[in-house]
Amino acid sequence: MKSFVFQRITQAVVIVCMITITVFIILRLSAGDPARIKAPVFARADIIEQYRRDFGTDRPLIEQLSSFVTNAVQGDLGDSFRYQAPVTELIWNAMPNTLVLASTALLFSVTIAVVLGSLAAQRPQSIWAVLASTVAVFGQSAPVFWTGSILVLIFAVGLGWFPAGGGDGFSSVVLPAFAVMLSILPTQLRILRAAMERALQDEYIRTARAFGISNFRIVFVYALKNAFLPLLTVIGLDIGYLLGGVIVAEVVFAYPGIGELALIALNSRDFPLIQGITIVSASLFVAVNLGIDLLYTALDPRIRLEHS
Repeated sequence: MKSFVFQRITQAVVIVCMITITVFIILRLSAGDPARIKAPVFARADIIEQYRRDFGTDRPLIEQLSSFVTNAVQGDLGDSFRYQAPVTELIWNAMPNTLVLASTALLFSVTIAVVLGSLAAQRPQSIWAVLASTVAVFGQSAPVFWTGSILVLIFAVGLGWFPAGGGDGFSSVVLPAFAVMLSILPTQLRILRAAMERALQDEYIRTARAFGISNFRIVFVYALKNAFLPLLTVIGLDIGYLLGGVIVAEVVFAYPGIGELALIALNSRDFPLIQGITIVSASLFVAVNLGIDLLYTALDPRIRLEHS
């Protein structure tokens, strides 16, 4: 079991290193000359050359990569062109807001998927099954920016229940989290419903019913324990899409997070900041999936037995 955990951690570290190298090389090849981006429009050649020496882009690419990786390991991702501040500091200030938004959206999604999926699995012809299918189809077809705009028009402009944008307290998180939640809910809802339908047909469920155990306990304790494992796998796959949806939602709702910071960096061609956001976001995705892999191992005794 220890070797399995060590293997997973090693794989995660290797993936993060590969992501870092790939992002660095692609940006160096596609973002243009950072010295010309940073220098004034009509700067002399010697000024541009001085910028290249300051940025270290006058050195061979392999030396630049080695220097960047060495600094990145120490938490230094360079300085932003636009903000004249360390990239690490900018990301550190924006990341908590993004994590709150993503966590809230994921909590909404999992809660609705478990409750609605379980009810629909018990009664395939009921109103709950129809509602589950309707929510799944709507969420699958509605993009985050459209859902966010509709939510603003109804609940912010029309009813005035929530602010239309900004990051002033938890009330500012509800609408963007709901918009992101609708984009990841359909897959989770379908997976949980199908897994719950299979679990309710197992022999141990029939035995539990014969012993007179309450239906609530059978569904939400015994059956859900096994049905939740496929959902956990889907959650790991949804993390990447969740981060993408959060970025769109932050732009739509002017929410102060990584998404808004990334948009500003793109518009200003601030490639050190773009590079840092990309690497940190990808590393976060890898770390979350590593955590889900280890949690899956802890919850499923078959995997523990296989690797014991």
